[in-house]
Amino acid sequence: MSLVVVIKIVNVLIFSFLSGVHIYWAFGGKWATEGVLPTNDGVKKLNPSPIWTLVVATGLGLFAFISRVDLVEYRWGYLVLSILFGLRVIGDFRYVGLFKIVKNSVFARKDTAIFIPLCIYLSLSNAFLYFC
Repeated sequence: MSLVVVIKIVNVLIFSFLSGVHIYWAFGGKWATEGVLPTNDGVKKLNPSPIWTLVVATGLGLFAFISRVDLVEYRWGYLVLSILFGLRVIGDFRYVGLFKIVKNSVFARKDTAIFIPLCIYLSLSNAFLYFC
């Protein structure tokens, strides 16, 4: 099994899992909701509706599809994903990403420990798939 195939499988699994979790949240699930949205002094900075949560789930499902297919027409999708997750790593310079100012919330700690490394992997792996 080649490295490209392994990376594609891992990316499909990650995107599919995340899509499923967002669908679960959109229908009222509470598991793993602590610390997934940016806060400042305990106040959520985002409060997405179930519709927007399903939009995110659909996007993640599309990312899984792009990672799964092996068609030249979708190759540009790897570059888009690489840029998208690279921008997520950089963040908004306030609540999200490497350059965030607010660092004393549950989200900020999870962002540093889990979300940023995951986004770094997704950015680099999709850049690799694009150039490979």
